[in-house]
Amino acid sequence: MAETKTLSPDVLICGSSIRLLALETTKSKWTTILIGSRPGRYLIVEMPRVAGAPVKLDDGTRWAANFISKGAVYSFNTEVLGYTYRLVPLLFLDYPREVEVANLRTEKRYPVNIPVISTVVSLPEPEPGDNPETEDKPEAGDQKTLSGPLKALVVDISEGGFMMACPSPLQPETVVEATFYLPKEEPLSGIQAVVRACRGKPGGYFIGLAYSQSNRPETLSHLGDLISSIENMPLRL
Repeated sequence: MAETKTLSPDVLICGSSIRLLALETTKSKWTTILIGSRPGRYLIVEMPRVAGAPVKLDDGTRWAANFISKGAVYSFNTEVLGYTYRLVPLLFLDYPREVEVANLRTEKRYPVNIPVISTVVSLPEPEPGDNPETEDKPEAGDQKTLSGPLKALVVDISEGGFMMACPSPLQPETVVEATFYLPKEEPLSGIQAVVRACRGKPGGYFIGLAYSQSNRPETLSHLGDLISSIENMPLRL
């Protein structure tokens, strides 16, 4: 259940994705990246882009925003305060006084170190009513990260999903099929999962994924066995 809290600066992690949905006439929506903040004053985000070109959101327009941090979704309303094109195109958003917080983590997470190879099964689809001229899309450079298998490392796992450290970003709602390479065991393959969050880290990205409902029962059974074995290990993988 969501609860309302004062926004704590420690959940504002630079590189996190922020979703913006217009609250006024046109229901435009964008994904942008948090660059920084001044608590109590403003948030700094990259301008959204279409075909690589920055799109300035008008001063004074109001937006519903949300981002994922530390296992919770933070939702709030904000207003565009201004912008700059100096060095990089940036927007300044009003710093929220309160945010609605919904916890995503209902299962215990276990730290691990498991090599994984993921292949993109499907990309996010536009929602009904989206305007294809204004909906945010991956930039041309990002398409290369989606064309083939992606080597990464699972750094924590639970009965609900896993997080992997990855050299390339993936869009939220992207569906992947993963193969875990386990020590002294056969690889665990055919694991479908949906990207829920993607944030930058030095040298790459942390990508949080939730298991897809399309997984086969035997795959889920093998996953359950793996997690049980990790839980009972004195040392993690």
